Amino acid sequence: MEISEVSRLIETEIPGCRLTVSGEGCSFSVVVVSDAFEGLTPVQRQRKVLAAVKEPLASGALHALTMKVYTPSEWRQEPQRAEASSGSGE
Repeated sequence: MEISEVSRLIETEIPGCRLTVSGEGCSFSVVVVSDAFEGLTPVQRQRKVLAAVKEPLASGALHALTMKVYTPSEWRQEPQRAEASSGSGE
């Protein structure tokens, strides 16, 4: 898979999210910031992201996905995170 494919799948499932994707082949890391995560537990947030990539996971095209998921207010509380992720896949 390509970064653009992973990005497209997640952005389709979670419209309007701020997304950073890194990796190659079948292993990727994502940082997703979205209003859609408000009121959800960390596990519910991760399930939402996993729902976006369920087909590539099932087929083996995507083997590993690590993720960090935040609400916009959580993201703003950690400015070093914004600096660390700027530029990749946005």
